This record gives sequence, structure tokens and C-alpha cells, in this order.
Amino acid sequence: MKKIEDNKIKILIILFIIIIIGLIIIKLKQDKKDDIKEEISILDTTLTTKKEETINYIDIKGSVNNPGVYKFKENDRVIDAINLAGGLTKDANTSNINLSQKLKSEMVIYIYNNSEIKNNTKNLTCDNICKTEIIEVNNCVEVTEPIKTENESDKININTASMEELMTISGIGESKARNIIEYRSSNGNFEKIDDIKNINGIGDSLFSKIKDKISV
Repeated sequence: MKKIEDNKIKILIILFIIIIIGLIIIKLKQDKKDDIKEEISILDTTLTTKKEETINYIDIKGSVNNPGVYKFKENDRVIDAINLAGGLTKDANTSNINLSQKLKSEMVIYIYNNSEIKNNTKNLTCDNICKTEIIEVNNCVEVTEPIKTENESDKININTASMEELMTISGIGESKARNIIEYRSSNGNFEKIDDIKNINGIGDSLFSKIKDKISV
């Protein structure tokens, strides 16, 4: 009888030990799950923080009130960039722009004015000024040029030339080239090459040196 009682005690002790071990295993597993959840939570927080720290920039030029580089939010569109730059100027022309296009970081936007559109002038070309991978949102403005004679083919048309083209004329620097483009914007095309003398800094002496290199 005593032997049976001893066996029962041993069984109870073994069961108790098994239960304790089981509880310890369950606790360890739960702690491990909690650690994993905490690590996932920390990782999510880190990723969210990095995402929030990403700052996108847009470069907007041309006929806006305050051209420059601006930060923009995800899903902002071209019209939002224009608003960031203080809105359009009075002579701005957006006929060749998709105002609903989503912005992308490092995008360059150039807003043409009415004179540039009318004269088919390209102030930006992706071959020279626009160096970013994402090109300007303006559609390419098709330039319709009159057929030039052999003698005219090497001349610079002061009505359609870009600033870079004007600066290839000897004696015409950045300041004078900019004045020529501003004159065209305000007064329309030059009617004859002599009209270039209306530009500040271009007198009879300089005109005599460049008259054979320009056309209208």
C-alpha cells in the first residue's frame, strides 16, 4: 500500500514538473512573439520616418510671378507648382502644358509667354539647358522656320533666336541677349534688322559689326 502511495507521489511530482516546464516554454514563446512584434513596430516606425523625411523639389521657370525651386507634396500636380510660384504672369500661356500632370522630383517646368508661343521660340531644349533626367512638362513647340537662302542660312534670326543663339553673335553678351528677348516680348518682332539699335547698349558701331550676321 505504501508503495502505491509512493508511486502516486512520484507521478504527481513528475506531472508538476511537466506543467512547470510547459508554462516556461509557453512564456518563452510569448516573450519571443512580443520581441518580434516590437522589432516589427520599430522597423515600421523607422521606415515611416524615412518616408516622411524624403523631400521633393520642383524647378519652375518662365512666366510665373516667383520662379525658383520649391518643395512639393506627393500627388501634387503642375497647377500646384504654379501656385507655389505665385501664379501665372499676365502674359503667360499654358496652351502647351498639361496642368494636371503629377509632379516628379527634379522636374523642370518652363511657362512660356504669349510672344514665345506666337513666335515659336524655345527657351529650353532638352539638348542643352535641361540636363535633368525628367524633362520639362511643356510639349515640344514645333518651330516652323521660313526657307532660307544660302546667304541667310548662317545668319541669326533675332526674332526667333534663343538667348544662347543670340550670345553666339560677337559683341552680344548675356545682358544684351536678355534685353533683345525682353524687347521682343514687349514690342513684338523686329520689323527690320536696324530695329536692334533700339536695344540699350547696341549703337551704330556695334550694329555695323553684326548687321551681316543677323536677320529678321
